[in-house]
Amino acid sequence: MDLHTADRRLQAAQRAGDVEALDALLHPRLVAAGPDGTVFTKEDDLESYRTGALRITNLVEESLDVQEDAETGVTRTVAAVDAVQGGAVVSARLRYTRLWVRADGDWRVLAATFVPV
Repeated sequence: MDLHTADRRLQAAQRAGDVEALDALLHPRLVAAGPDGTVFTKEDDLESYRTGALRITNLVEESLDVQEDAETGVTRTVAAVDAVQGGAVVSARLRYTRLWVRADGDWRVLAATFVPV
């Protein structure tokens, strides 16, 4: 699978709340930072989907830029996102920047940030 496809699969897993697919796409040592500076791990992210604390109701990709170099890559995605987070309805246009690495032959997100555009 190329990196373009991997990022699109991640978006689909987020939209579907598919914890199994997210688990396969996120590196075990994932570190991510949200718009408010909160840092979270893979397990934190998966738990938010498992418990329903985060439910993405709509995610529409506006742009996707991919840079791939053998075993690492970076994706920069701009997307319009609607979600329910902690019981509150939120809508935002976000820029996701993800560092991907090949792990066991598959692309996995090792680090990520997302900020409002």
